[in-house]
Amino acid sequence: MDLKKVDAELRRKTSEAAAASFSKYRHREEPAPPPPGVTVTFLGTGGNPEAVFSQIPRTAGFVLAVNGLRLYVDPGPGAVVRAQEAGIDLGTLDAIFISHGHLDHYAGAEAVIEGMCWGMFSRRGYLMAPRQMLERDRLLSYYHQGLNRHSGYKGGPTVIPLQAHRPIQIKNAVLTPVPVYHAEENYGFVLRAGNISIGYTSDTNYIISYSTPEGIKETAWRGPIMDLLEVVDYRRDIKEIFSQVDVLIANVTGHNVYAHRHITTLGLPHLLAGSKVKLCFITHFNHCCLRPEDLRPAMAYYVENRSGIRTLYATDGTIYDIAAILEQLEKNR
Repeated sequence: MDLKKVDAELRRKTSEAAAASFSKYRHREEPAPPPPGVTVTFLGTGGNPEAVFSQIPRTAGFVLAVNGLRLYVDPGPGAVVRAQEAGIDLGTLDAIFISHGHLDHYAGAEAVIEGMCWGMFSRRGYLMAPRQMLERDRLLSYYHQGLNRHSGYKGGPTVIPLQAHRPIQIKNAVLTPVPVYHAEENYGFVLRAGNISIGYTSDTNYIISYSTPEGIKETAWRGPIMDLLEVVDYRRDIKEIFSQVDVLIANVTGHNVYAHRHITTLGLPHLLAGSKVKLCFITHFNHCCLRPEDLRPAMAYYVENRSGIRTLYATDGTIYDIAAILEQLEKNR
């Protein structure tokens, strides 16, 4: 083989490929809006350390497409890989929402930001995250916040530190952060667009105390709840806000474990009782919900039959047409 010819061919082909790649990912036109409708793509449905390091289930968060808005929520480890597998072009995102600074909720965010901002060559998109993450703990680099002007990469997102109950307008939707009870600074949200409202609980505890045959206990105790008769005290502000949405995406983690930090499917029916919620998705499952036995169908069955609200357990990589599900539910009423 002629080494000079190999060199010449490599130079030509590499230059052509680099130019094509540069154009594809950095010199782009703003994408067309998504088709009308409301969908959620669960790129990952796992939470807590066991899911992070086992990826059972995955920890990549989810993408909402709501009446022209593309929003990536809590891009945890594996976010870019799972988006690629799902055929989601990160360069079409309008915004990224990070609820709090735990690895399963933000570890994939910097790569997703680069995708949204076209290799950090474009000023586009929004990054919404707690101020503590952005400034005090610096869990996302200044570069990925678009603040490093000396790197040669002049792009980046518009950064919006989350503030409790302060609405954020993005395209034709309004996202209102909801402070919740898990980690130092953590927010769920209510998203309103057109005639639909979608709530996301993030990670939060809910049951404060409950009655047992022996008396009243508090969930500050870290062991599993084995003897609950009824909920005594609970996060009333959480119930008040999330009981008013059309669709609720609830991070549950387990059925009766970790209740001092998570809603659980033991507490979720209490939140949903008497609510206006039409459809609930449960997600953020601990590894124990799938191994050694898949408990998710029974968890969803329990919530639905205790609350009377249609409840689906999210699965990795699945796209749910929310508008179609709501339409079918209305027909079946």
